[in-house]
Amino acid sequence: MARYGKKARKSRRDWVADALAHQLREDVDLESLQGGGLEVFARQGARLLLEVSMAAEVSEFLGRAHYERGDAQGYRNGHRRRKLTCGSGQIELKVPKITGANGKLSLQTVPAWQRTSPEIERVLPLLYAEGLSTRDFKRALGDFWNGAGLSRSAASRANKELYRQFAAWKRRDLSKRKVLYLFLDGYYERVRFGSKGKEGILVAHAILEDGSRELMGIVLGPRESEDAWRRLLEDLDRRGLKPPCLAIIDGNKGLIKALKTVWPNVLRHRCTAHKTRNVLDCVPRKHQARVKKALGEIFHAPDLATARRAVDSFLAAFGEEFPTACETLARDIDACLSFYKFPEAHWKRIRTSNALERAFKEVRRRTRVAEHFPNERSALTLVWACLETDRMKWRGVRVDLKILKAIDDAARELAAKPIRIDSARKYLKAG
Repeated sequence: MARYGKKARKSRRDWVADALAHQLREDVDLESLQGGGLEVFARQGARLLLEVSMAAEVSEFLGRAHYERGDAQGYRNGHRRRKLTCGSGQIELKVPKITGANGKLSLQTVPAWQRTSPEIERVLPLLYAEGLSTRDFKRALGDFWNGAGLSRSAASRANKELYRQFAAWKRRDLSKRKVLYLFLDGYYERVRFGSKGKEGILVAHAILEDGSRELMGIVLGPRESEDAWRRLLEDLDRRGLKPPCLAIIDGNKGLIKALKTVWPNVLRHRCTAHKTRNVLDCVPRKHQARVKKALGEIFHAPDLATARRAVDSFLAAFGEEFPTACETLARDIDACLSFYKFPEAHWKRIRTSNALERAFKEVRRRTRVAEHFPNERSALTLVWACLETDRMKWRGVRVDLKILKAIDDAARELAAKPIRIDSARKYLKAG
């Protein structure tokens, strides 16, 4: 710390030692701490150290300790009280005042404007991401922080910091990332204040060449339209993201059209979980168990050849009984089997878009607290914060040079010779 006034005769450590000795003599009542618990000791310890540090700053500024005489102008003139919220709760500090000095003392221990410790300020955006609305901060944290609560300005700063982080995340450069698998999916949320209708929030997340997962983009997309999906993909493309080796999608027609427009040559895999739900929707409930078992033989086969035979068997077994279900399966079944071309070690991760589906459940749990959002920015920011928090729990995939080569080979093979299920094509033509 820079010294004030004339050059001090003592070291900084000496001033702190003098201040600590004075503080212990004047202002510590050990009996009052007995039976108060660890939190009381922590708060009083924090108060003592902060006050000692401020007293040392005053001594260094004046060039003399308590009850000492000196040549420098100025003298101590009592204290003023102020409150500060720190990790152990709210404490009341005695901030020293001086009079008649040349120059102004600016305490660096606790700046004049500070009412909450930086650590608390940094944790507020995380609490917001966990689903606490602004009005919940004080109620939720009051007991934990010894009734301190939080001011509206502190909550506002937390939100602004979250907005700033989200804005920076949306602008980051993506040109150096190589995406192996890009997952594209959306879910619906009430966004507009006073509106009962839900709007689509479209999300892209990826598995990168090192096997890690990363959230890539989020946009608002009413009804998951082609325009909305194209806006998301164009944003990723504009920031330098190259087409992935494989895009995992849910079969949304607008998304398929957008992919063909922005990345016309990208390979697509349709989520088998979505396809399974679509097929079962066409089957009476009492028959769904056996139909689902047959679908499992397709999507959990040991290899592509076995999956092809399972498709043939499904259409033959249920063609007369559930023609609509068979038509639903036959449509785009080729794209549902694309994952079989890629390394078997990755099948479990790329067969479905369930990583996002599970994340969306977590987002809904947290956004349920807010009920609705005042504007688009607040909705997208909270969804982003929730997904980024949840992403830390996402498991990546194993990647090495052999697997990377296998992925490149699979992509080239699939581009040159797409999967075609003849029985499905014949079924659609016959229908």
